[in-house]
Amino acid sequence: MSMRKDNSRKVEQTERFSIDEELHALDKEELFDLLQDILEEKPEIFELILEWFKEKQNTAPEKVTQKTSINDELFMEYWNDAREIISDFNEYGGGSEEDEEEACSHLDRISDLINEGNISTAAKVKFLDDAFEEYNYENSGLEDAMMDVFFEICQTNEEWEYLVKKLDGHPSDWRKKLIMDIQKKYLHDDKAYLDERMKKLHYGMDYWDLAAFYIEKGETDKALETAEKGLLKGEGRLTELFQFLADHFAKKGDTANLERIVHTALEKGDEEKPMLDIIFEYYRAQGNYEKAKGALLKSFEYLRICLDKNMKKNVVEIILSSLSPGSNTGFVLENDFDVFADNLKEEYPERIIQYYMQKAHGKTKGGSRKTYGTAARYLAKVKDIYTDILKDESKWIQSFSAFKAEFKNRPTFLEAVKDLSKIQNPLDLI
Repeated sequence: MSMRKDNSRKVEQTERFSIDEELHALDKEELFDLLQDILEEKPEIFELILEWFKEKQNTAPEKVTQKTSINDELFMEYWNDAREIISDFNEYGGGSEEDEEEACSHLDRISDLINEGNISTAAKVKFLDDAFEEYNYENSGLEDAMMDVFFEICQTNEEWEYLVKKLDGHPSDWRKKLIMDIQKKYLHDDKAYLDERMKKLHYGMDYWDLAAFYIEKGETDKALETAEKGLLKGEGRLTELFQFLADHFAKKGDTANLERIVHTALEKGDEEKPMLDIIFEYYRAQGNYEKAKGALLKSFEYLRICLDKNMKKNVVEIILSSLSPGSNTGFVLENDFDVFADNLKEEYPERIIQYYMQKAHGKTKGGSRKTYGTAARYLAKVKDIYTDILKDESKWIQSFSAFKAEFKNRPTFLEAVKDLSKIQNPLDLI
């Protein structure tokens, strides 16, 4: 019985089909026929075969005769994979996060191929034709990812010009901007850029784009003229125009024009704080402390207006930024910003704690009995916020202990803040 089983097992072993042996036994024509049959049944395998050849061109380049063709074919295969998902997204106005990640993965593989090179212009043109059929629907939510690829594939003037042609096929403000960027940065066609730019000067950022062009070309007078026109005619954001003009006049020492630009900003109710900062630094550098103080007072008036307009978050950010290196608070009286902090501690306790802790740290680091007393007052404000507003005495103890540990070698400071360690016993209130 046992011998019969063993014989049966041997028969099975000798009769078992070996695909390795059979494949090795095929001649070239038979192997080609086999692959053709497989591809008819499973066309997705074509991509795997291309990737195999691509790997072979890296490891055994002498055996691969058409390197560009391989990359072109693989390029279009990756695009077809992405397009299948993008097309569905266009139809339904989006799709699942998983499908979006898969589409982006295919686009990333295209980017990798592009970075490696060896993709023909003909393949890129074919891709742009196909891809813009999907892009022009503008309903997939993947337009930004596609546009990134469009910009990556263009390397020659011919390719950039073809992208301009595709963008211009469905004109819009956004596409016009992209076209101008291409003309300016990649084609270096100043005339074409200026022709387009002059047709569209509506927003402040349009004027700034033109002014920046002139700045890059070293044509400062034209840049100044453009910026001045932008302040008069431009709508929307004017930040860059104000900044450029103010910086220019400050560097030139042109007080009259600097004051004019700042006055314009204040009249428009736009960019008040940055402009006041610039003119403050200008006056201080000249030693004109009276005018510098006036600029600061206007800056504080601006903050009060922000409070009145319920722009409290803006004020919080401004008073915190006042503690950064290089800020103009060196000329400010001790409690100027503290007034705003006191007004905001109920609504922004954590941020105001940050403000007072930084103030306390700066005063402690100074290392004198007078500054230690000031630091103690700021720390007392922090304690009040923790205990009275946040109701978190343990957090106060933790923060205060860490602060003292940092300055443990300064006994005069520790003496100045010793009373802050005391926490009121709730039974004392009975």
